[in-house]
Amino acid sequence: MSCKIDRGSAFDCASTVQGGIGDYALMINHEDLSNGAITEDEISLEIETITLDSGTYAYKFESSKGSAQIIPTSPLRAVSSIDGFDHQVDIRVLDVSQLSIENVSKLRFQKVAVIIPLASGKSLLYGRSVGMRISDFQMMPGDADTGGSMQVVIKTPENDPPELNAPDIIASTFDILTLLQT
Repeated sequence: MSCKIDRGSAFDCASTVQGGIGDYALMINHEDLSNGAITEDEISLEIETITLDSGTYAYKFESSKGSAQIIPTSPLRAVSSIDGFDHQVDIRVLDVSQLSIENVSKLRFQKVAVIIPLASGKSLLYGRSVGMRISDFQMMPGDADTGGSMQVVIKTPENDPPELNAPDIIASTFDILTLLQT
């Protein structure tokens, strides 16, 4: 595989893309994603389908204002061997129940992958190769501006290698909500 870039990028004013993200994130236990199957388009390399094993699902974490309360990033992490990316999702969780707090607490030990829907109809998959764990958790019960929500930061663990790739794009033809339990 060559590491040279092999295509440019042009702005097409007739086909502009609407920016923004949806008002929820889907979390999948990383082990469940790894045990499932992912197919990619041979030309675009976008993910066409994600199939999870029977009895495994994604879980929906809703937020009221999309990109104001769900902030995905993937900064470069320079390491001594091969540089990569620290995938990170900062999400304000509005369901401040004891069961939700305990579920979020499990992210200290359980790695997840996160899917963020885009306004364009496509989605982004964070944590595909390495997975992510909780790195920060704050409860804001007295803050009227945040409605007493929880702020959760999930990222590539610092003691794990970085993700080799930036987040993967999921094609708009795949309905990510099919990953939820019905």
